Amino acid sequence: MTHHLAPWNPFSELARMREDMGRFFADSPFSPMQWQQFQRLPGPSVDIDETEKEIIVSAEIPGVNPAELDVTVDETKVTISGEIRRSTDRSEEGYRMTERRYGRFSRTIPLPAEVKPDEAVANYSHGVLEIRMNKAEGGRVRSRKLKINDIH
Repeated sequence: MTHHLAPWNPFSELARMREDMGRFFADSPFSPMQWQQFQRLPGPSVDIDETEKEIIVSAEIPGVNPAELDVTVDETKVTISGEIRRSTDRSEEGYRMTERRYGRFSRTIPLPAEVKPDEAVANYSHGVLEIRMNKAEGGRVRSRKLKINDIH
């Protein structure tokens, strides 16, 4: 009787476990296609620009009626909320993939300096909401860039 010895590979068991997990998740509600819908941000993507006198928040919100948006500004934050509706009624049967976001959303954005809420202005054009806010006099900056000391 002859026994053949094969070198032990510590990763073979891990590879088999990975394959088993892949098969498990492929047929479950946690498959990559299903999981993508849970990984989206809770609201619109934003850019924040700061000048000497103002803070400008630009938010991508395509396909929304600006009259259905709510924007609230206080000294330290902006909250944008609304609803994006489907443009047509379609049955779920024909869909192969959907990446567009529909439904209610709300996003609160902290500001890098205090602003004057009474002077804020919001404009919506080509799917982008722009909120311009004048900084408060002596508005405190709540972040700063630190110098990194090399301690060699």
